[in-house]
Amino acid sequence: MKRGKIITFLISALTLSTAVSASTLTYKFLIPAFGGDPNYFYAFKSEADAQNIYHAPSKPIPKTSALEDFKNRLQYLILSKLASKIANAAFGEEQLNPGTYEIGNFQIQVIPSETEIQVHLIDTTTGNETTVEVPMYK
Repeated sequence: MKRGKIITFLISALTLSTAVSASTLTYKFLIPAFGGDPNYFYAFKSEADAQNIYHAPSKPIPKTSALEDFKNRLQYLILSKLASKIANAAFGEEQLNPGTYEIGNFQIQVIPSETEIQVHLIDTTTGNETTVEVPMYK
């Protein structure tokens, strides 16, 4: 009797195992940083921002007068023009005369030579100074 039960159990186990089929298990990343769909970026970003309890303290933007703003822009444009002249002289596109320029809080000494242009910068408010050597590319 026991043999009959064991044989019946084995036959039913084999029958059930052939009826069961398996499929491939796949996983798709959601987060775009790990190869997921880029359309999920904004959803994850807004979720992360909502959970962020650390926020940078906002600094008030200092108000400047129109005259102060004009002065700062003019100084920036003059410094930019001087930097362009130095770069053009380094590539042999124009001549650069040696000299010392005082623009705002900066004193700039330009010393061209055959192989390089030496630019010595001094911040007159702090006393910090640096020298930049621009090689000639003729």
